[in-house]
Amino acid sequence: MAGIKELVRHHLVNVFEEEAWQPPLSAAIAGLSAAQARWKPAPERHSIWQIVQHVTRWKRAAYQGWRGDAPDQAALQREDWREVDGNAAAWEQDVRALHQAAEDVKAWVVGLPESALATPAAGDDMLLAVRIQQMATHDAYHAGQIRYLRALQGC
Repeated sequence: MAGIKELVRHHLVNVFEEEAWQPPLSAAIAGLSAAQARWKPAPERHSIWQIVQHVTRWKRAAYQGWRGDAPDQAALQREDWREVDGNAAAWEQDVRALHQAAEDVKAWVVGLPESALATPAAGDDMLLAVRIQQMATHDAYHAGQIRYLRALQGC
């Protein structure tokens, strides 16, 4: 029987890397051009690129907090959902940053003792395993948004 660490790791992989019940976030952004990532269906809506930056920002912040270095929540809020205007190199850099953040979290989880996942997250009363699962579910939510934005563009 799989332990809690294997269940958490498996969820991280299925939501970000490998297709399971839903397409993973990495597949949702694969093959997009900067122009496609920047496109918005209406001025008040978010682009795929903004979603990628949002997910990366909050994934890094959660990871930082779980390791005992609480992020500046006000600064995160101020930086979130900024307009983007960049070229292919800037888009690829943001895609790489998202992949790196996901890999950092997964590697950290794999290196934790099983007991750490069954204790509250730093500065929290919720179990670390639950918080990590919630972060992964956040990825799945935004992967669905990205797939819809792609469909609206025909890509």
